[in-house]
Amino acid sequence: MQSNRSLLARLSNEHPVVMFSALAIGLSWTVWMSTFSITTPRSGLGILGIALGAFGPGAAGAVVTRLRGESVRAWLVTTFEWRRPLRWYGVAIAVPVVGALGVAVVVFSLVGLPDSGSLGQLAPWLLFNLVLATLFTGGNEEFGWRGFALPHLQRRFSALTASVLVGGVWALWHVPMFVYGVYQLSPLLYAVSVVSFAVILTWYYNASDGSVLGAVLLHGTINAAVNVPGRAVGGAAAVPVPYAAILVGVFGILAILFVIRYGPETLSHREAVRPRWTATRSADGPAPGNASNGRRATEPSD
Repeated sequence: MQSNRSLLARLSNEHPVVMFSALAIGLSWTVWMSTFSITTPRSGLGILGIALGAFGPGAAGAVVTRLRGESVRAWLVTTFEWRRPLRWYGVAIAVPVVGALGVAVVVFSLVGLPDSGSLGQLAPWLLFNLVLATLFTGGNEEFGWRGFALPHLQRRFSALTASVLVGGVWALWHVPMFVYGVYQLSPLLYAVSVVSFAVILTWYYNASDGSVLGAVLLHGTINAAVNVPGRAVGGAAAVPVPYAAILVGVFGILAILFVIRYGPETLSHREAVRPRWTATRSADGPAPGNASNGRRATEPSD
């Protein structure tokens, strides 16, 4: 047992993102496949299983942090650090809304404008899905993707490369959703859209000086908002082109604009955010040289 733990600890120290990715996929897939083997994804139990599996990346981040001999408490303090200028939480909502409006322009130009009554009826549905997607079926993933994997990758790679790597694992993590029919769209187009989302989220994460909670809100808002235009015209099937292709086009353009504006190295006017909890060991005492102790060193200026 001890030798196995030592091996896992060594692998976690040498390859933290590989270990994190394997564990995130293993935990989530185990929950999803176990759930879908006894019930359908659309049942109450199936939805509960989907939500529980979505906590896999966050759990993986905590486990790998502990295996590395670092303080899980320090990691959590960094992850749940909420003190940012209020505008950054506004940006977390505004960017997905802008993207959703772009999707709406394309959808409505292809299908026609929906009546105002149907749009008004979507408001409660949007609010419900915003809460659900932010807290249970999307945003909570960010404790792993942006809270752990991205800062580790940005120690070795540019922000753009790190985004593509996170996006690739993130897309692979969703495979059971296609296998069990939860998602009815092209896996390839979906993967490209996820990488585009990853670039946008990296911009936000670095520009906001590592706000994981802001990334949670941005992720949840994307998940809730992008489906509104399709819902307004009677469903994605009513659109004569694949809905995922529209998402790729709109959010791909948005991601490219961020790369052009800020450059691939940091995707921000700030430095790329790297792990800030790694100088504290599992005993939760600060190690020498950890001046910031998980706190923000400077105010965001982007």
